[in-house]
Amino acid sequence: MEHFPKPYVPLLRWRQGEYEALFRLGDPQKNATCPLIELLPPDYDFELRKPKKDLDEHLKLFGKRLGTKWARRPAFIDAGRLDPAARMPDGRHPLTFIFDEARTVGAPLIPLTRLDRDDAYQGAVCGTAAIDGRGTALRCSLAEALDPDFDQQVETLLRTLQIHWTALDIIIDLETPAYDPQDQLVAIIVAGLSGATIFNSCRSVVLMSTSFPDSLATMTHAVQHFPRREWLLYKAVVQALPAGRRRPIFGDYGIAAINFAQGDMRYMRGSPNIRYTIDDAWIIARARGAPRGSNQAYPSLCGLITGSGTYLGAHFSAGSEYIANCQTGAVTRGNATTWKWVATNHHITKVLDDLARLP
Repeated sequence: MEHFPKPYVPLLRWRQGEYEALFRLGDPQKNATCPLIELLPPDYDFELRKPKKDLDEHLKLFGKRLGTKWARRPAFIDAGRLDPAARMPDGRHPLTFIFDEARTVGAPLIPLTRLDRDDAYQGAVCGTAAIDGRGTALRCSLAEALDPDFDQQVETLLRTLQIHWTALDIIIDLETPAYDPQDQLVAIIVAGLSGATIFNSCRSVVLMSTSFPDSLATMTHAVQHFPRREWLLYKAVVQALPAGRRRPIFGDYGIAAINFAQGDMRYMRGSPNIRYTIDDAWIIARARGAPRGSNQAYPSLCGLITGSGTYLGAHFSAGSEYIANCQTGAVTRGNATTWKWVATNHHITKVLDDLARLP
């Protein structure tokens, strides 16, 4: 496997817009990114009252797409959102299937687990780790990381998985914490990182969180700024770490919230919007009252971004270039998937630029 760990871990759900965003990154950005791919269950068909696809159909193209869009680059895989009882038609655990498919395209994946995953899931992690020899990742909450028994709990898990602690990546997922007062949260995080011995001895530690709003419906202006609280928090944690303590890797949820729309899309209408990452914040331009499925508003929304005074230029990222070209009509107005890759591609590029400039 190429040099690991990487400076940045964005959590992605492997939607089309997200893997297109990865595919369109420049090689320097690809080489610095290790996505955490969180597999989602099949979408639900509210009209037929059943999943739109069975699990086999839902996952069968994963390996092929991974090979095409991310090639031979590392990624963490979390299958914890899938039904724990679900199995492939041949009886394989879904996680085992994913890794079997990944091997056919030479993708160096790393299985991810939690302390409370069932025996079958842990068995699948153990089996894949034994075959691939790339170790595993543990995703935990801040409360778990602060537990005085955390070292012992991790040691027990490692014995179960037959993994050495030097082949373990720990991802502390804060999700969307109470960011204020920030100084208090920083002190708690630093205490946690300084407490458990495993944080200084494992392969890597990732500090992940998000502050992206769950809904844009509360926007009161066509263009608004939203602070990137997870980035501001990370910088404060790095500054507060005692000398000699390892710096955690930065992780976030890309340019998305933890929760996402899961209702009947026949009755849900999302307004066209463009999300653009800048220093310490996001700019979001949103059109109100657009007909469902309409893309007519995107050129004018692009103009709001490029005219905001904080636009980074068409040269900065593939996503930023698309915004400039859409404004002038040089490219199509696209659809929601288009603007997902545009936003995610630019976000990853901007985060890596931010990290490169961090003291």
